[in-house]
Amino acid sequence: MPPYSTQPPTAADLLWKAADKLRGAMDAAQYKSTVLTLIYLRFLSLAFEQTRRQLEAEGLGDEEAAYIADGLRWIPPVARWDTLVQRAQDPNDEPVTALDEALDAIRRTDQSLADLFPPASALVAGMDRQRISELFTLFADVRSPAVYEELLAEFARFEGKRGGEFHTPRSVVRLLVETLQPQHGRVYDPCSGSGGMLAQAAKFVKERGGDPAADLAFYGQEVNVDSWQLARMNLDLQGIPADLRRADTLDWDQRPTLKADIVLASPPFNVSDWALQEGDPRWRYGNPPRTNANYAWLQHAVHKLSDRGSAGVILTNGSLSSKQKGEGKIRKAMVDSDLVACIVALPPQLFASTAIPACIWFLAKDKSPQGPEGLTDRRGQTLFIDAHTMGEMAGRSHRQLTDRELSEIARTYHVWRGTDGQGQQYRDMPGFCRSVGLDKIQENQYILTPGRYVGATEQQPRHDGQRQARIDALTRDLLALLDRSDHLTQEMRRHLDR
Repeated sequence: MPPYSTQPPTAADLLWKAADKLRGAMDAAQYKSTVLTLIYLRFLSLAFEQTRRQLEAEGLGDEEAAYIADGLRWIPPVARWDTLVQRAQDPNDEPVTALDEALDAIRRTDQSLADLFPPASALVAGMDRQRISELFTLFADVRSPAVYEELLAEFARFEGKRGGEFHTPRSVVRLLVETLQPQHGRVYDPCSGSGGMLAQAAKFVKERGGDPAADLAFYGQEVNVDSWQLARMNLDLQGIPADLRRADTLDWDQRPTLKADIVLASPPFNVSDWALQEGDPRWRYGNPPRTNANYAWLQHAVHKLSDRGSAGVILTNGSLSSKQKGEGKIRKAMVDSDLVACIVALPPQLFASTAIPACIWFLAKDKSPQGPEGLTDRRGQTLFIDAHTMGEMAGRSHRQLTDRELSEIARTYHVWRGTDGQGQQYRDMPGFCRSVGLDKIQENQYILTPGRYVGATEQQPRHDGQRQARIDALTRDLLALLDRSDHLTQEMRRHLDR
C-alpha cells in the first residue's frame, strides 16, 4: 500500500480526482455511489487495522473468534483495502471479481451490512481495469472519516437539485441542532437523507463531553434507497448506533408508537400527489391537501413528540401564509394549540436544490416553565426571527450562515426560552426578533411571516466619508447616463421625423 501522505487530500481534491477517473464512464449519481461506497470500505479497513493492533498488543491473534467475542467487527482478509489494491493491480486478476468477493465476505461476516452494498458490477459498471485500479490507489491516502461528510456536501452542490434529496446544508443543520440542543433521550429524523441531522446531534453531545451512544437514541426513516444506504454508511463511520428504516414516512410510518424528545426534519419542499390517507391519527389539526405535503410533515413531527419534546422542521416560506385547501385552518389550529415556539426566516441561496425561500418552524409541546427546569413561561407566545439578510457567499451561487450568525440566532432563542444558562433577559430587536402573543397573530390572520412582526431595523447615524463619496460618484455617473439617454432619444426622434 502506498505510504500515507502527511497532508491528506481535501474532499474537493478527492471528488474531482475521482471524477476524472470516472468521466465518461457513468453518470453523476452512479459515480457518487461508487466513490462513497469505496470510501466506506476504506474506512472499514482502517478501523479494523487499528483494532487489530490493539488486540495484538494484548497478546490476541488475528482470529475472527477474538473479535466476535469482544463484540468487534471482523473484516476478512479478502475485503481489506491492501488486498483490493493488490488485486486491482494484478494483470492476472479481475478487479470486479475482487470487489465482488470483498462485498460478499463482509455481508457474510456482518449481517447488519448484508443489504447495504449494491452489486460490484453496478458499482464499477463501464469502468476498465485501469480506472478501477487508480481509484483504489487514490483512496489509499484517505484517513479521516470526516472526508465522507465533506464528500456528501460536494456531491450535493455538484448535483444541484438532485443533491437536495440526500443532503441539507451543514450551516442549516447546525442551526437546528444548536437551537434544540439534543442532550439526552430520543432523536428522530423522519426524512433522514444521508444522516446529516443525526450525525450533527451526536457531534453536539460529543463536543460537550457527553457520549452520544449512551446519552441519545437515534431513529430515522428514508424512502430513497441510495440515500438510506449513504446514511447508514455515514453514521456507521462515526460510530453512531442509529436505527434507520426504509419506507415513505407519510405513507407508512415505521414507528407509529415512537415518541421523540427531539425531531429534526428537512423534508422535500412542496411535495405534490403524496399518499394522503384521510383519517390518519397524525392529522389531528386537519387533513393536509394532497397537492402539498408541507402540513403533513409538520403534523407528523408534532405527532412524534413526547410531552415535552421539541421539533425543528425546514419548509418553504409559503407554508407561513398559505390558505389553500385548508392549510390556513391547519396553521390556525396549530397556533391556537400553542405548538409554534419560533419561526426563523432563512436567507436565500442556502440550498443547492432550490432557490425557493425557506424557513424553520420550531415546535414545542410544552412552553411552560416545566417545574424544576425553571424556564421562562412562554405559553401563548411565539418568537419571530428574521434572518433573511444573513449569510455570506461561499461560491457564485451558494450562501452559508457564518458561525457568528448561527450563534446569534440560537442564542436569541435560548435567551427567550430561558435556556441560555446565563440568566439574560430577552429583548425585542427591531428588524431581527420579536416575541408576539396570540392576539397579535390573530390580528394578522395567522400569517407567520417574521417580517410582519419584527418591523424595520433601527437606522444608526453613519459618518462614512468614503461611503458618501462612492454614492456621490455613482450619482454623477447615473446623471451622465440619463443625459446620454436624453441625447439619444432626441437623435432617434430627429431621424424618425425625416
